[in-house]
Amino acid sequence: MRELTTAQEEIMQLIWDLGRCTVGDIRTEIERRTGTKPPHSTVSAVVLTLDKLGYLIHETYARTFVYEPVISREQYGDRTLQKLLKRYFGNSPKRMVAHLIQRENLSLEEIDDLMKKLEEE
Repeated sequence: MRELTTAQEEIMQLIWDLGRCTVGDIRTEIERRTGTKPPHSTVSAVVLTLDKLGYLIHETYARTFVYEPVISREQYGDRTLQKLLKRYFGNSPKRMVAHLIQRENLSLEEIDDLMKKLEEE
């Protein structure tokens, strides 16, 4: 599957939150979150692209399409994380974790919690 654009990923985030939904449901949720309802054609175009890319499936009821995600947010996150790891950290989880620890100024307690979690797994 192809990597999503920012707009596509934003719509997918909404669909993951909503579950089965229509373009109207997505527009209503955007309005609820932002106070502005985007044009139907704009949201519909992004959703149709997501459907063609294989991120969504749909069922048709008369003239209404009901969409559902094909992959979960976690699956997409795992794939995105793998690409990030490969592109920016030389495929080294150690380098990525070291970067995050340094960048986020984690406390010793937070690092210790991470270590315990790693040991459990």
